[in-house]
Parts: sequence; C-alpha cells; structure tokens
Amino acid sequence: MVAALVVAGIIVALIGIGLWAHLPIGPFAAIGLAGGAIGGAFGLFVRIPMRARRQYRQYKAIQELITAELTEAGINFSTENGGANLQWSKIFQWRQNDQFILIYPMPILFYVVPKSIAREGFDIPLLVQRLAEHVGPER
Repeated sequence: MVAALVVAGIIVALIGIGLWAHLPIGPFAAIGLAGGAIGGAFGLFVRIPMRARRQYRQYKAIQELITAELTEAGINFSTENGGANLQWSKIFQWRQNDQFILIYPMPILFYVVPKSIAREGFDIPLLVQRLAEHVGPER
C-alpha cells in the first residue's frame, strides 16, 4: 500500500512536470509529491505498526515461550509444539544491535534472539563468536 501511494505520487508529479510546459499545472506536481510523501509516511509510521500488532495478537504460536540452545552444529529453537535446528551452514547472514541478534536463514526470514536472555544463562558472547566463525562477519 505504501509503495502504491508513493508510485501514484510520483506519477502525478511526472504528469504535472510534463504538462507544466503547456499548461499551468505546476501546483499539481507539488500536491502529488506531497501526497505521496504523506501517504508513505502514514504507511510507514501508522499502518505497518498497526498491522504488526494485530498479527502478533492473532498469531498465538509466536506468543509461546521459545527456548534456545547453542550446540556445536548450530542453534536449537524449541517451543511446546515443536522446534527448529538451525545449522551454521544454513545461516545466510546475521546482524546485531544492543538489544537483539537477528539470524537470517534466508534474506527475508530471521530469528530474533534478544540479548536479555543472557540473564537466564544463555551465552550471548559465545553465540556471536560462533556466528562470526561459522557464518562470517555480521552484515
């Protein structure tokens, strides 16, 4: 939706700029650009967070307790209903900030490991070290 609004704004702006030479339509280009920018900002700061909260509330499995175990072969994630064994060789990339480590098995799918689980005994520095060793530097 955000992309559609931005594209519509750009199209209106280009039409306005193209017709500017023949007709006094310059203000329409400015209105189109402003509309596209406002629509994009609305989608980014209002619509996407609203959808994310709604999907989190509706997806009960994501609200379950997830345990993580670091092994020589990779990382085991498990819940009450199942689990995943993510091997080092299957990790595409990883990145981190001061709160989370994101582990990507593919470009648009990632596991979120909160660094706060270090209080529960999970070795975050060892995870970062193994990711750097087996996957490469963070990207």
